[in-house]
Amino acid sequence: MSDAPAKTIVLANHKNGGEKTFTLRPFVYGDEEDVIECVREEYGDTYYRREYYDKDMLDEEIKSGRLHLFMAYCGDEVCGIQSMIFYTPEETRMEAATQIFRKAYRGYGLAYELVKYTYKYAGNVGPSCIYASTVIFHDLTQSMCEGAGMVPAAFNFGSHLTLRMQNSFKLGNSEKYGQAILILPVAKKDVGTVYIHPDIEDMVRSLYSDLKVGYNIITSADPHDKVQAESDMSVSINDREQSICIKVKSIGSDLMERILDIRASHSEKYWTIQLILPVNTASAIDAYEKLRKEGFFFTGVRACCSDTEQIFMNYIGDVVINYDEFVLTDEFKKLLEMIRRQI
Repeated sequence: MSDAPAKTIVLANHKNGGEKTFTLRPFVYGDEEDVIECVREEYGDTYYRREYYDKDMLDEEIKSGRLHLFMAYCGDEVCGIQSMIFYTPEETRMEAATQIFRKAYRGYGLAYELVKYTYKYAGNVGPSCIYASTVIFHDLTQSMCEGAGMVPAAFNFGSHLTLRMQNSFKLGNSEKYGQAILILPVAKKDVGTVYIHPDIEDMVRSLYSDLKVGYNIITSADPHDKVQAESDMSVSINDREQSICIKVKSIGSDLMERILDIRASHSEKYWTIQLILPVNTASAIDAYEKLRKEGFFFTGVRACCSDTEQIFMNYIGDVVINYDEFVLTDEFKKLLEMIRRQI
């Protein structure tokens, strides 16, 4: 659990001017029911992080050191929660994940205060970056993250089935909804050399420049470069949301065969794939081209998240996604427009 000091603040309601005193502090054992209460009020039983419905699962995640929870209270009543997930030693990033507030305490600017409180903690821990996935059907969290210095860097389309979602916002007519991803470099200020296909060079260059990190892009590969035989990858399959995440750790000559086998085994309606492709070797250029021919497309950079730089690619098949319904900040609108030009 976090050892961040508690913070007391007085905030005024944006609509009526009424003031309330709030306390921000790290989670302590005994807060589990308050966490579950926040999640259930907003999402019913549909929230995708299932540990937030089970006290023992929640405690286990916290004890593991991966999950760091922060709470907001008004007196003894819970107002909201914010989580940070630390991925070491697997990765070097810290993810600003779940943020949920009860309806009675919205309108005080409490969400932004909790963002600043938790980001200060994350910065002190010293990850390579802070990473956030925000929903695409309202722009409040996106705006708050940008206000805290984060940069729109990517999208993940088709991560969750819309028909399974319940919350306070209009979801629109898309069959699946996705995530708008922001990154704030912390300890990693130079990403080194990355191998990028010429078709997306300008987009990648723009994103790294926005992140204000050093980089060197190479867009051609020696055709005689040797590629290892076997790819190293991990595959996460979410049957509930009919989504697959393939994280490629190293590219081998068997990459396309394995990815296409995975896709073929989950070819029913609504299945989508998010692919994380490493770009630290020249083999990334050829892999990108082959993936494009199979319907995958570039959706942004996964910058500063580990020792190896990566890009995102998505496969959505015939899933209906209405991009015009997305509710985004101006910066995310620019990124979406840039990405859609090559879909």
